Amino acid sequence: MLLLNVTDIGIKCKEIEQSDIADIDQYLSAELFLKKNSASFIKIYSLNQSVVDLFADGKRSSILEGRSYVFNVLYNKICDNIISNFLCGRKNTYHDYNVLDVNKNELFFNVKIDIFGEKQDYYALVLIENITSRKNFEKISTEFIEKYYLLLQSINEPIIIVDSFSGIILEANNHALDFFKFVHGGIVGTHHGDFYDGKERDNYIEFFNKKINEEPCDDILNFFIKNKDNEKIPVQIQIDTALIGTRKVAQVMFYNMSNRFKMEEGRRLLATAVEQAAESVIITDIFGNIQYVNPAFEEVSGYSYPEVLGKNPRLLQSGETPPYQYKLMWAEIAKGHVWRGTFTNKKKNGALYKEEATITPVRDNNGHIINYVAVKRDITQHLILENQIRQSQKMQAIGTLAGGVAHDFNNILTAILGYAELSQGQCPSDSLLYKNLGEIVKASERAGQLVDQILQFSRQGEKNVSSLQLGLIVKEVLKLLRASLPANIELISDIAPNAYVKADPTQMHQVIMNLCTNAYQALEGKGGAIHVRLYTRTLSPKEGVEIGNLQHGSYVCLQVEDTGVGIPPEYLQRIFEPYFTTKKLHEGTGLGLSVVHGIVNDHRGAVTVESIPGKGSCFTVFLPEAAQEEDNRAEQNETASPPREGHILVVDDEQPIAFYLEQVLSHLGYTVTSCRSSEEAYRLFLSRKGLFDLVLTDMGMPGMTGLELATALKKIREDIPVILCTGYSEQVTADNYEQMGLAGFVAKPFSAESVSREVTRILARTPIENRPSPPVR
Repeated sequence: MLLLNVTDIGIKCKEIEQSDIADIDQYLSAELFLKKNSASFIKIYSLNQSVVDLFADGKRSSILEGRSYVFNVLYNKICDNIISNFLCGRKNTYHDYNVLDVNKNELFFNVKIDIFGEKQDYYALVLIENITSRKNFEKISTEFIEKYYLLLQSINEPIIIVDSFSGIILEANNHALDFFKFVHGGIVGTHHGDFYDGKERDNYIEFFNKKINEEPCDDILNFFIKNKDNEKIPVQIQIDTALIGTRKVAQVMFYNMSNRFKMEEGRRLLATAVEQAAESVIITDIFGNIQYVNPAFEEVSGYSYPEVLGKNPRLLQSGETPPYQYKLMWAEIAKGHVWRGTFTNKKKNGALYKEEATITPVRDNNGHIINYVAVKRDITQHLILENQIRQSQKMQAIGTLAGGVAHDFNNILTAILGYAELSQGQCPSDSLLYKNLGEIVKASERAGQLVDQILQFSRQGEKNVSSLQLGLIVKEVLKLLRASLPANIELISDIAPNAYVKADPTQMHQVIMNLCTNAYQALEGKGGAIHVRLYTRTLSPKEGVEIGNLQHGSYVCLQVEDTGVGIPPEYLQRIFEPYFTTKKLHEGTGLGLSVVHGIVNDHRGAVTVESIPGKGSCFTVFLPEAAQEEDNRAEQNETASPPREGHILVVDDEQPIAFYLEQVLSHLGYTVTSCRSSEEAYRLFLSRKGLFDLVLTDMGMPGMTGLELATALKKIREDIPVILCTGYSEQVTADNYEQMGLAGFVAKPFSAESVSREVTRILARTPIENRPSPPVR
C-alpha cells in the first residue's frame, strides 16, 4: 500500500480546469506537461512493508532512491492515472497494469486508487496487488479452452458437452449440429435425453449416470438415436467426465455406425452369397492349404469342411488331368495373374467329375499375395448335354445326306429290280438265267430295305402314326424272339398294361426288335438273360433336359437290359452313329441302333444307355404317353378287277425307268406315252388333254417337280388322276398324298406288281365309257 501526497498536482489540475483554454491542443499539451513532470508534483508520503517486499526484496531504500525498475515503471503509470482522475473529477478507480521486468518477463498488477482530502491538502491511497499468477493461469486457461474448442470442432465425430446435474447441453461441435439436424447453436440448452425413445432413453440415462458417478459399467454403449427429422441412426456412445471448477460436465461422443452397419451388411451379404452359391468356392493360403470351402464344394466333392481344412486340393486329383496343367496354373497365379481352366477331379466316393475353375490371387494393402480364391463349377452334366446336342447335330447332318443319297439310289434300284423282273418274264422258270435274275431281284430288295433303314435312321421314312398299346407290340416281338433264342438265354418280361403311345406300329416293332437283337448279340452265345420292361414314368423339367431335351410330363419307358459284355466307356458316345459297330466284319451293319435313335427322335422321344463293361448294358426308350383312342374307321380294301385298258402318260427324267414303265404297262394292255421332262409332258397334255386317262410322274425332276406338274395339269383338266413316284420326298408321303390332290402314290424302288396294282386301283374308279379304246395288239 502507498500513501501519496497529491496536493500540488491537484492544484495544478484545478488551474488548468479554471483557465480559459479553448484549443484542444493546448489542453492536451498542458496535460502532457503534468504527466512528464509528475514526479515533481506527487510525493510518496508513506509505503508499507508489502510494497517493499513486492518490489525491492525488503529494501525500502531501493524504492525511495528509484532503483526498483518494476516499481518505477508502475509508479509512473499510477501517477498518470492520478492526473487523469483529477482532470476527469474521479476519486476512485481500478486498473490492471502489465509491466516488463529487466528480463522481459511480463508482470501483472491490480491497482486501486482512492483520492481524498480537505481544502488544499489531497492524498491518494494506492493498493497494489500482484496478479501475475492469476493472469498467467487465465491465459493458460484461455489458450486451453481455445485449443479444446478447435479440437472439438476438428473431430469428425459428433460431440456434445452436457451438464451432469441438469442434463442440459452446454456445447456441441459442428458435426453434432449436422448429425442431429440442428441449426447453429440450436442444440445448446436442450436435454441430451431427448434423442432417445422409450426404453432406450431409460437405458441411456442409466448408462450416463453410471459414468458420471464412476460406477462400474461398459466403456461404450450401442444405441439407436433419432435426429430432429426423427431418423433413427445406429451409434456407439462413449462418455468422459471432467470437473470444471465446481461443475461436473460430461463429454458425450457419438460414433455413427451407419456406414459400418452397411459394411457389415455387405460382408454378411457376401458371406451369404458365397455360402449359398451354386459354384464351389475354395480359399487357400499361398502354399495351397485349404482355409475355407463353401457348402457347394461339400455337395459336389463329398468332402466336409473339417475333412479338407488345412489340406491341399491335390486330394481331389484323379490322375486324368495332365501334370503340366498344374504347373502352368501355379506359374500363372504365382505371378498374380488370374488362371482359368478345367480339371477332371475325383469325389470322395471315387466318381470322376469335370470342373471349370477360375483361380484369383488375393493381395494385401502392400500388394503382396496372401491367399488364392478358386471358384469352380461342375460342368459334367453340361458336357453331357453338349455331347448330346453335338451327337444330334451330327446325326441330323448324316440323315440329311442319307435322304439325298436315298433318292438317287432308289432310282437306280428301281431300274435294276424292274428290268430283272421283265427279263425273268421272258425266260423259262426252270432255267439258270431265271434263277440268276431272281438273285438280282433279291439283292435289289435287300438294298431297298437298307435304304429304308437309312431313311428310318434319318427320320425321313414314311410312317403311319396312330394311338397304339405298345405292350401288345412288345409281346408280339418277344413271342418271335423266344422261338429263335438259344435255350441258355432267359427272356424275362415285365410289361405294364394300358401303356399307350402315338407311333407307327411298324417302326415300334423295328425299335423293339433291334434293341432285343442287340442284347442277344451282346451275350455272344455264352448264355445269360435279357430283361424287357415296359412302364410309365413322369419326368420333371430337369430330368427331361438331362435325359435328352424332353418336355416334362408322362412318358412310356421301354427298357431292354442284358447281362452281356457291356460297352466300353469310350464307345458310349458313338454307338448311335450309323455304320459304327464293335462287331467283327460281316457280323453287323452298324445301323440297328442308329435306326432306333432316328425312329425314337422322330416320335419326340429319347433313348439312353447305361453300361458296365463285363456286366451288361441297359437301353431305355422314352416315348410321350398318349391317351387311348377308339379307331372306328373300317378297312377299305379296293379289290376292283383290273380293267387292263386306258391311255397312260408316263413322265420321268430317268430314261431307264421311263422305258421300264412303258414295258410293264404296255404288257398289261395299256396304251403308254412317255416324256423325259415335265415341260414336254405339260405341252403334250395341253395339246391332247382328252387323250389321257392317267398320269404317272416322277417327283424329283429338273424344272417343274412332279407335284407342280400335277397341279398344272389339273388346272387344264380337273378330273385327271395323277400317281406320284418318288425315291424320297419330304413334301409328299404315303400319308398325305391325297391331301396334295394326288390319286395315288408309289415309293421307289417298286416292282411291276406294285405299280400295276396302284394303276389298276386308280383306273377302276373311272367309268369305261370315259376312257379311249385300247389299241389293237
